[in-house]
Amino acid sequence: MGTIVVTGAASGIGAATRERLEADGHRTIGVDRHEADVVADLGSPEGRRTAIDKIRADSNGILDGVVSAAGLGPYDEPHAVTRVNYFGAIAMLDELRPLLAAGTAPAAVAISSVGAVFTSLVIPAYLEACLAGDETRAQAEIADQDGNTAYVNAKHALALAVRARAPDWGAAGIRLNAVAPGSTETPMLDRLHQHPELGPAVRGLPIPLGRSALPRELANAIAFLLGPDAGYVHGSVLFVDGGSDAVVRPDAL
Repeated sequence: MGTIVVTGAASGIGAATRERLEADGHRTIGVDRHEADVVADLGSPEGRRTAIDKIRADSNGILDGVVSAAGLGPYDEPHAVTRVNYFGAIAMLDELRPLLAAGTAPAAVAISSVGAVFTSLVIPAYLEACLAGDETRAQAEIADQDGNTAYVNAKHALALAVRARAPDWGAAGIRLNAVAPGSTETPMLDRLHQHPELGPAVRGLPIPLGRSALPRELANAIAFLLGPDAGYVHGSVLFVDGGSDAVVRPDAL
């Protein structure tokens, strides 16, 4: 059993993942803005540094897994969404990579979203800035957009970033994958359903299985990607969405 960091551990998918991993016998280090082992705001460079330093100390410099799950919703302010959902998420992966390299059969999982497939909202210049690590430029590119556009773009960029890292991470012996959840029964979904503009669109998302996911179902998929049964899965984006992506993009592989 190993030591695994879970960001966004106080609620939703992060909380369910932490519960599942601990039930499997792992030690977890939870990161969140409140009610966590490491209390930090991943939306700022200072908060990210605080989190990294505390994780390094708490783990004795050795990690076996990272789950980068912290994120804001489509109803939030676009600059904040960019800071947390992309730059905060990717910082937790990149900055903790040396600790993973010291672990046993290390693996990491980033949380993207089925929202990332709505490419009509994608802003190429924003994606380019994100993938180049230019947070200032990304903020400028999203300045005139709403939170939903920022959310789609940040989650799209995060999935691309995971795939782009596959060669280097694989060569270092660290598996890295992403999960793209669909409609999941979390506080974020509750807020979306109550939103006057976003609510109807979210409720109208086709789900062949006919229901939203339970957080533990996402946690099960994340635990699989972290574990030995996924030992040859690397650089992939796993949709855990009840079939929504298959309906929205039937011809995409």
